[in-house]
Amino acid sequence: MEQVRVALIGFGGMGSKYAAMIRDGEIKGMVLAGVCCRNARGQQTLREEYPGVAVYRDVEDTLAHAADFDAALIVTPHTSHVEIARQMAEAGKHILMDKPAGVYARQVRDLVRFTEQAGVSFGMMFNTRANPAFAKARELLQAGAVGTPVRAVWVCNTWFRTPAYHRSAPWRSSWNGEGGGLLINQSQHYLDIWQWLLGVPDAVYADLSFGRYAPITVDDAVDMQLLYDSGLHGTLISSTGEAPGVNRLEIWGEKGRLWVEDTARVFVDENEMPTSRFAQVNTELYPRLAHRVREIPVEPNGEMYQTILHSFCDHLRTGAPLVADGTDGLRAVELTNAAYVSAWLELKVRLPVKDSVFEELLHKKMEEEQSGFLG
Repeated sequence: MEQVRVALIGFGGMGSKYAAMIRDGEIKGMVLAGVCCRNARGQQTLREEYPGVAVYRDVEDTLAHAADFDAALIVTPHTSHVEIARQMAEAGKHILMDKPAGVYARQVRDLVRFTEQAGVSFGMMFNTRANPAFAKARELLQAGAVGTPVRAVWVCNTWFRTPAYHRSAPWRSSWNGEGGGLLINQSQHYLDIWQWLLGVPDAVYADLSFGRYAPITVDDAVDMQLLYDSGLHGTLISSTGEAPGVNRLEIWGEKGRLWVEDTARVFVDENEMPTSRFAQVNTELYPRLAHRVREIPVEPNGEMYQTILHSFCDHLRTGAPLVADGTDGLRAVELTNAAYVSAWLELKVRLPVKDSVFEELLHKKMEEEQSGFLG
C-alpha cells in the first residue's frame, strides 16, 4: 500500500499525542483517517483541530466505516484492548496496540493466534525498545561483552505518582479497571526490555506491596526475583511511591559488568581476564582482578514513539520487521500474571502459570474490591 490509513481508537492522554504526530505529518506514509472518541468534549476538539478526519462515536461506529482505514491504533483502558483488537482483526484490520497487550495471558494468547489466522499484523507500542541505550546494551550482550550473564539487577523507582494520578480516571489503579497496578501499567515497558535483553525467565518470585504509598487496592511497589534454569539470577525493584528515584540496570558476567544509567548512558566494566580463568591462575588469598570502565557512546532518540509508528507503517508498506509484535506483548503479560500469582500465594512459580489459577485469584481480588473488602 502507498500509505497506511489509521483509525485511532481512544483520544485520551496518549491517544491525543499519537493523533497529533500523525496529523502533523511526522510519520511518513501514514495518515489519520479517523478517531474513535466517546466523550463530547473530545469529539468537539477533533472537529475543531482535525479537519478532514472522521470522528467515530464508539467502536461499533468505527467498524461501520471499516472501508475507510487499513489499521487500528488502540489506546484505550487495558481491559478493553483484547476485545477491540479482535473486532478489528475480524474486520481485516492490522493492529498496533498500546501497552499492555491485555490483562489475561489466555486472552492475549488467543488474540495472537487469531491475528495470525486472520492474516493481519499485530504490533505493540513498546517504544522503550527504540531507546538507543537499551538497543546498544542488547547489541553488546549479544556480542558477548560480559560473557554469559549470571546476575542482573534493575532498580527503577522513577514512576512517582500521587493520589491525583490514581484519581485521574475511574478505571485507574484498580483490579476492576486496570487489572492491576504498577506491574500491568508502568512496568510493562521494562518487563518487555528485560526479556528483550535477557530472555524469558523460567521462574519468578514476587514480593508486592498493595496500596503501600497511596489509598489504592493494587500494587504500587515491586521486589521481584527472575530466575533462569541457566543460572542467571535477576532482581527487579520498582515503585510508584518513592522520590527521588533512580533508574539503573546492571548485568554481570564472567567478563565484567554492563550497566545502563538513567535509560541514557551505557557503560562496560571489563575484567582483565574472565573470572573463571582468573580463579584458575590466581594464588593470592585476597586477589584483585583488574578491570577497566568505559562509556559506550549512544545518540539520544527524542522520537521513540514516532520510531514505533514508522516501524509499523514500514511493516505494512514494505514488509519490514516490526520492532515489537503481539508475541512480545504476550510475554510481558505472562510474566505479569506469574508475578501476581507468586505474590498472592507467596510462592516461587514457573512460567507460564496456569491461566485458570491467575484468573481465579484475580477475580477474587475484583470481587473483594467491589465489596469494599480491600478498601
